[in-house]
Amino acid sequence: MKYAQMLVISALIAPPLVAQDAHKHDGMAGMDRGSMVSLKAQREIASVEKSVEPLNSTDAARAAGFHPVFGWIPTMGVHWVNTPRMARGQQVDLKAPSNLMFSRINGRDSLVGAAYAFYSPITDSTRPSLFDGGPTWHEHTQLAPAGQTLVMLHVWFVPSPDGPFAGTNPNLPFWALGLEAPDAARMHDAAYATRIRRATLALAEVADSTSLFPSLAMRADVRAVVVPRRDSIRALIPELRTAQAARDAARFDRAIDRAGAQWDTIYASYVASARTAEGKRRITEHVAMLMSDHGDHEH
Repeated sequence: MKYAQMLVISALIAPPLVAQDAHKHDGMAGMDRGSMVSLKAQREIASVEKSVEPLNSTDAARAAGFHPVFGWIPTMGVHWVNTPRMARGQQVDLKAPSNLMFSRINGRDSLVGAAYAFYSPITDSTRPSLFDGGPTWHEHTQLAPAGQTLVMLHVWFVPSPDGPFAGTNPNLPFWALGLEAPDAARMHDAAYATRIRRATLALAEVADSTSLFPSLAMRADVRAVVVPRRDSIRALIPELRTAQAARDAARFDRAIDRAGAQWDTIYASYVASARTAEGKRRITEHVAMLMSDHGDHEH
């Protein structure tokens, strides 16, 4: 599939029950999705959840014509795409999203969100209005044919510190490892949010070692850096769990900073291993996207 191939190239550089499961993990004051949108938008999100409830397993999604375009993206999950729905262009249907997003919660692949996506001419700036408040669509020009852009809008069924329409959700790697989500209220502090997002990618390295740059990680020089630091990150997971259980924010912060420092070293090894300036650019842009709510920016 063209869409899948483009996403793979780029990578080189639940129903209400699922949402409830995630809320059980959002200790340290995880933010409820409804606190950032209108009541009407909350009802619209609930209607999307209900419409995809029959697709709350990967088997059900596959039987309904969805297929995974590639692996787990640490702050987005696995995108399952329905190509005919994408082909409708701007004729999107609120209750028929073209993408489903799965990520591991409580040891199982859980439906954590959905997305609407279509190709649009670069010259066309009009976007469908699906939800109250008009959340901004984001674009990926490098994932589209020449002269076009890939337009997307995510909607999360689980808590997200940046709201239900954020491009990324840093809670996912925490849940994948059986941890609670970080304190979403503190994520409004930009410096703290950066600390959490660094730790998020550190945790992603051990939640799924193939999620970021598996080809680079196989190189002997990179592997010599990555493997011992993954071990150090794994050793921090019990400390994070203990801090969360005790509601000890200071202890939790110390642990995430140690995890973030391990990620900084891993990331530096990835960048240093790139053999071309273009390769370095792709790595840095990919990581920047994963660490941010990419909103309406292009990547």
